[in-house]
Amino acid sequence: MPNLKQSRNTEKILDSTIKVLNESGYSSLTIEAIAIQAGVGKSTIYRWWNSKADLVLDAFLMTTDSTFQFDIKKSVRHNFEQQLINLSIVFNTKLGRSMLAIIVDNREIAERFYTSYLSLRRKDATSFLKTAIAKGEIKPDINIDIVLDMLFGPIYFRTLIFNQEPDHHFISELVQQVMISILPSGN
Repeated sequence: MPNLKQSRNTEKILDSTIKVLNESGYSSLTIEAIAIQAGVGKSTIYRWWNSKADLVLDAFLMTTDSTFQFDIKKSVRHNFEQQLINLSIVFNTKLGRSMLAIIVDNREIAERFYTSYLSLRRKDATSFLKTAIAKGEIKPDINIDIVLDMLFGPIYFRTLIFNQEPDHHFISELVQQVMISILPSGN
């Protein structure tokens, strides 16, 4: 368990990672520049992280920790629009773009990204959809994995392949099209 000083230093280092990344981009990001920005020695950083890719992943996780919460008081449509807008915003920052580039090139970081971020978000979305099914808000016979792929896949695709930030209109239309297929008859 890190002590309070380590915890403050960790946050300062991750904040510094984001700041330096925003100024220089991932290819120019160095541990030395992060250490200078954070006011710590490089050895402090290397004690907790093996590489700049590890730092970027932890900075990404810190930044997105509370970004993707479902609100059970709001509609399925509203929740998924918010989820997709937030995802689009996050992945179209230098931090998000760097994270995507890293997971394409670095298998170890890709696995950590999956276990520390993607699988947790997918678990939350699955739980939210199961609750919506139980409340009769969506069809009970849907394939949840396919529905989630239909919702989130186009955001990743447009960001990674087309290098575009999906706008609110695109996201609204996307969610509307998916909702048509999962709403109970008569809704």
